[in-house]
Amino acid sequence: MDYPPGLPAFLRSRKRSGPPRRVWFFRQKFFLEEECIRACRQLGLEVRECTLGEGWDAASFAGFLAGLVEFQPDFIFCINHIGFDKEGRITELLKESQIPAAVWYVDNPDFIIKAYPQNVSPWVYLFVWDRNYLEDLKALGFSHLSYLPLATDLRLFRPFRTPPTWKFGEIAAAFVGSTWTQRVRHQLARFENEPEKLALIETAARRFITSTAYKAGKELAALFPAFAGLPLPERIDLEAAALWRASQLHRLENIIALTPAGLQVYGDGAWEIFLSHPEAYGGPIGYNRELPAFYQCVGLNLNITSLQMKDGLNQRVFDVPATGGFLLTDFKESLLDLFQEDEVAIYHDLEEARVKLEYYAGRPEERQALAARARERILSQHTFVHRVERIIEYLQTAFF
Repeated sequence: MDYPPGLPAFLRSRKRSGPPRRVWFFRQKFFLEEECIRACRQLGLEVRECTLGEGWDAASFAGFLAGLVEFQPDFIFCINHIGFDKEGRITELLKESQIPAAVWYVDNPDFIIKAYPQNVSPWVYLFVWDRNYLEDLKALGFSHLSYLPLATDLRLFRPFRTPPTWKFGEIAAAFVGSTWTQRVRHQLARFENEPEKLALIETAARRFITSTAYKAGKELAALFPAFAGLPLPERIDLEAAALWRASQLHRLENIIALTPAGLQVYGDGAWEIFLSHPEAYGGPIGYNRELPAFYQCVGLNLNITSLQMKDGLNQRVFDVPATGGFLLTDFKESLLDLFQEDEVAIYHDLEEARVKLEYYAGRPEERQALAARARERILSQHTFVHRVERIIEYLQTAFF
């Protein structure tokens, strides 16, 4: 991935004054890319999309270099460091050219960037959806860091004039989400010939469910003193396996316990295997095409957050109220940073979830009033347009 030695100086000489107006978006058809691109365009930015495969080849990199000269972007934007090579050549080129990059992490950054310090740069601004990750990223060497929670896309998640109950029926209470079976299987496969480590992962995962730590590595280190001396890639693989197994166990245990109370479950087919009441499984729901409509046919939508987000808020917190639907969510301190107490229905443990499922089942007017207040808050503060506005503000302060 070599570039002409005079290219960075040429690009620096063409830098424009004023606020950023052109953005080059690295993408791999990943979560939230479409939403961010739409928000950029709604704000009047000129967007060029660069869709990548597994990595750069000679042709794609040559096209990127030609595009830099022709398009002259004010900044690069991507999710989860997509498009940045492990060796740091893209990072080096942007640094020498003084082109900033905005990287929004919506997954655990440790699993993506920690083993590749060549991508640390003062010209990369990292945004994280859970503020717990800020300290470690600062220690890694990043100087530009900000907390940026998720949001919703009002073009997708909006109230219908008439909820399509003809398609989904009228559902008293539902959870829509994955069992994470494929992800966990993929992580555990790395240790399929090491039964001791598989047992270690299982024990650490079960401890992490109730741990106050936000990293499963602390549980692994407590159980396995040699953990700290392992090569960094192996430590990352072990921690990822423990975290996702913990998230899976936590979700399954809660959902299985709540289905006798009438909770319907939608998602991947593995739910049929796990649920003790198979009739509670309603099938898969498509995120873009079906989910916005589905939420409006459910009296109470339940949220159980992945354990990689010890204090982060997932999409349901924003998407469900944006449609006018009611959400009962597990407690996170950051909820009350973004919403007023009368805008969210919260539970702290499984027993409280049971109690509130029953409580809200008989109070449709209370549900509707709370959902309406939550939607007003989202309209005013928590859309992807708001988030991209914030990214631009931070970039402008730091680099323009």
